[in-house]
Amino acid sequence: MTTRFCLRIVAYSILLTIPLIESFAQVPAQPKSPKRFVIWDERGKFGYMDEAGRVAIKPQFDEAYPFTEGLAAVSIGNKAGFIDFSGRVVVPLQYYTAYPFSDGVAAVSRIEGRGDNRRFPCGYIDHANRFVIQLQKKFSCTEFHEGFAVVEEYDSSLGESYATYMNKQGLTGVAGHLSVGKPFSEGLALIEDFSKWSFVNHDGQTVIDLRPKKRAHPLDDEYEPASSFSEGLAMVGITVGGTAGYSRYAFMNRKGQMVFKLPDNVTAQGDFYDGRAQVYVAKSRRVRVRVEDEVFNEDDDVSARGYIDKMGKLVISARFSRVQDFSEGLAVVRIGHGLPIDDYNITPERWKEEYADNEARHYSCIDRSGSILIEKCGEPLSNDEIAENFQLFGRAFGRGFVEGLFFSKTKVRVAGKLKTVYGYMNRNGKYVWIQPAGRGPKPTG
Repeated sequence: MTTRFCLRIVAYSILLTIPLIESFAQVPAQPKSPKRFVIWDERGKFGYMDEAGRVAIKPQFDEAYPFTEGLAAVSIGNKAGFIDFSGRVVVPLQYYTAYPFSDGVAAVSRIEGRGDNRRFPCGYIDHANRFVIQLQKKFSCTEFHEGFAVVEEYDSSLGESYATYMNKQGLTGVAGHLSVGKPFSEGLALIEDFSKWSFVNHDGQTVIDLRPKKRAHPLDDEYEPASSFSEGLAMVGITVGGTAGYSRYAFMNRKGQMVFKLPDNVTAQGDFYDGRAQVYVAKSRRVRVRVEDEVFNEDDDVSARGYIDKMGKLVISARFSRVQDFSEGLAVVRIGHGLPIDDYNITPERWKEEYADNEARHYSCIDRSGSILIEKCGEPLSNDEIAENFQLFGRAFGRGFVEGLFFSKTKVRVAGKLKTVYGYMNRNGKYVWIQPAGRGPKPTG
């Protein structure tokens, strides 16, 4: 092949690509959807702001949920429907309840009957307000994930309810009758069928069953799925020698293979997000304590929380008393140590006496390397606060950054006294919106 012929081929190829390049250049860029965040005014009416804290949809609703799939569920009085980013009503406020869209559908309900005979049949609509699954009273409506929703059905012959999966045709029974069914994640769902935990696929077929086919010894370690899949890994609890509860933890891949096991003193605390998962590292150190003229050796609890990577390596050292999952590359943490792994039952008096001095006075925000990016971050919401006021607001809401803002708690001075309020903090550590000091949020849902 001659050099001249090769040059002709190259030139011809370039000429052919010019119209293609021009055609790509003529395709207009798709506009980004505007960001909207739920806010409320001093009356307790809900509206929406943009990422800079400017009011985008004036407060006027009695209930409001975050935007999902371009629409937000709102209600005035006992009438609920959906609005778009401009605040225009696109699904009339005609339902008793309406919940955020997920997987292309949203759960809605109406009221039937009066007094003791009142019922609340629910069903699912699409974005055009067409019923995908008609109103019914057989089960409560939950969110769809990957084409399925977990519903509970009542078996009159057994006199009890069971969980099962329902598709968008309203057909139930995928994976059979279950005591527990978790939403599908990454193609698999974690279930318990009244006897064992396992993972099933969209056809209801068992894909991962960690029970051994044969046990060499009755006291051998037992493995049990402990969480749904996230970023390709799922937590596994290890029961040692037939003891109750998990003694160790591991993470497995979608083939049911153990990718790594954690050391005995490391407890898995969460799933993987942004390539990081929470862990609790239990350890103590011997210290010398002087009391008057006598010196004693005693154990000092330096147990703390940190993060592992997807190979099980502790990549962010255990130096925090409290941690949240990563979201948008940041995690909310509190520097400290020596706090018990479960502090739910510790009274305020005991906390002040035994643990208050073991942690920093404020939260910080770190990146995936563990470096502090925001020295003083807002305080994350408790599980009770989220359950009471912000159900269905999403996994990271109130716990980390969502679309560039962190909904959190801070303190403001009102009439000379400090008061805890909610607000939205940006990635520069500045609050762009703080709730009116006179009113808290009304519970939603």
